[in-house]
Amino acid sequence: MRKIVLVSGSPRRKELLKNLGLKFTVFIPNVPEQIRDRHYKRDIVKVVRAKLDSASCRAKELLIACDTIVVCGGKVLGKPQDAHQAAGFLKMLSGRKHIVYSCLAVKYRQGGQAVYKHRLVATEVYFRRITPAEITAYLRTPVPYDKAGAYGIQENKGLFVRKISGCYYNVVGLPVNDLIDMLKSIK
Repeated sequence: MRKIVLVSGSPRRKELLKNLGLKFTVFIPNVPEQIRDRHYKRDIVKVVRAKLDSASCRAKELLIACDTIVVCGGKVLGKPQDAHQAAGFLKMLSGRKHIVYSCLAVKYRQGGQAVYKHRLVATEVYFRRITPAEITAYLRTPVPYDKAGAYGIQENKGLFVRKISGCYYNVVGLPVNDLIDMLKSIK
C-alpha cells in the first residue's frame, strides 16, 4: 500500500479525500500558477507537474495534485485578486455557460523511476442571470476570494448555478471519480 501525499493547501481537496476514506498527509506547494488564455490546457498541466515536482517522492509514496480553472469565452478566470476583479468575473459569468477544467495528476516511483499520470477533466456550468445586488452581497462573504472564477458551487447551495454537465466534484476542485479510476490503475 502506498502512502498518499496530497500536494495542495486546498481545504476542499482535503475534505474530499477524507470523505473517500483515504489516509494522507499534506504538502503545500509554493508554485506560481501562470495560466494563459490561449494555452490554458497546456499550462494547467505544467502547473500541476511543477506542484508534484516541488514535493519529494519516495518509494511507496503516491503524490496527488490538482489545479482548477474557469474558462469563459476563451478567457481564464483564476482566483480574483480583489473585490473589483471578483465582481468582473461574476458579471462575465452571469447568464452564460463556462467550463471548469481541472488537471488531476499523480506521481509515484516504479522500478526506481518517477511515473506521472494526469487527466484533464472538463465540466460545463451554466449560470443564471445575477443581479448587481446579488453580486454586491456575495462579495461581502469570504467565498469568492480563494476560488477560480470567484465562486464556489458547494457554498450557498450553488446559488448562481442553473445546471451543470459533467462532474460536480470537478467544479468543487477535485474530480473524485477520475481520482478513484487513477488509483485503481496503480499497482
